[in-house]
Amino acid sequence: MNADHKRFDYLEILRFILAFLTMTWHYYYFGPSVGTIHATPVHGFVIRFFSFSVEIFFIISGFIITASAVNRSPVNFLIGRVARLGPCLLVCATLSLVVGLLLGRWPTPLSYVASILIVPLAFTNGADWSYWSLRLEIIFYAVVFVTMCVANIRRSVLWIALLLTSCDVVSIASVKLFGSDVFGTAMSQYPVERYLSFFAIGMLLYQLMVAKKINVATVGTLLVSVCAGAFRCYEDANRIARLVGDTPVSAFTGGVILAVGIVAFIGFLRGTASPRAARIFAALGSTSYPLYLIHQNMGYLIVGFVDAKLGHGIDARPFVMIGMVVLAGAIALYLEPALARQYRRFLTYSAATASLAWARMPGSKRSYGDAD
Repeated sequence: MNADHKRFDYLEILRFILAFLTMTWHYYYFGPSVGTIHATPVHGFVIRFFSFSVEIFFIISGFIITASAVNRSPVNFLIGRVARLGPCLLVCATLSLVVGLLLGRWPTPLSYVASILIVPLAFTNGADWSYWSLRLEIIFYAVVFVTMCVANIRRSVLWIALLLTSCDVVSIASVKLFGSDVFGTAMSQYPVERYLSFFAIGMLLYQLMVAKKINVATVGTLLVSVCAGAFRCYEDANRIARLVGDTPVSAFTGGVILAVGIVAFIGFLRGTASPRAARIFAALGSTSYPLYLIHQNMGYLIVGFVDAKLGHGIDARPFVMIGMVVLAGAIALYLEPALARQYRRFLTYSAATASLAWARMPGSKRSYGDAD
């Protein structure tokens, strides 16, 4: 089988596990710690680090998006990304809006519109607190898309990873040397440069493990990316510790967090020979995206509503978690595919229309036969 067409079915299981761990972290650690859920937080050594599931998501994204890009034209890549993000965002943002209206805390009109239009999420907040990570995903997609438009993406993977890692390293160095981020975002909660190394790690693991481009430049860049990522894990763990009043961690702990994430990623980096298992894994992977989008604010509101109605004698969180998984599965298996087909049809038609209009422009070197 061609390396570019390998399937990594077990990564779908990992994506679901990561989304579930993120939900667990929000319901049992972060939410109770900041008062959005009225319960005692679980301060176990492990659960406080479940938040780093998102960083592993970024590594997976760097890997999968690279694999996707090398097999597609820029237009097909863009259509694929929009069709992947758009339908689920439309459904989940609308659910967040409706539940918020019913239970007393709804997204702002701007955040809702930004969510369903996708691109504005790169610049503003979405309908749920969990949408912050989509900002980084969208920016990463844009970098890959622009590269595809001007260069051969197969030959550019290392250069993109090097660029992402360099931005992160420059940011770290500028804060350490001068006390301020050269990008001017050191005081924001989720500055883009703080997470770039994780995407770079995913891209470089693709180069090493799939494309088999094993050389000094790739390995060296990966080592720098891992060091920067480990520092960011250490930094973020302490940021959260300060926020919720937990104990700080050492730099060694930051390295262990990232090492566990990379080992988990590599461990799940394989396919299955069973078509039935592959379908089940794909369903779990598809469920992870809506689960991530709906679980936080909606979950906080529903848990609070149930507590208010039934009192604090019953812990509603396990039932809400089960409900969130079932709802996310229904969105992923029934609503999203139907909407995705409509998105693809509209985007493909729009791209063909734009291509034909470009071909008809005076001075265009393209013929009508080229406008496909």
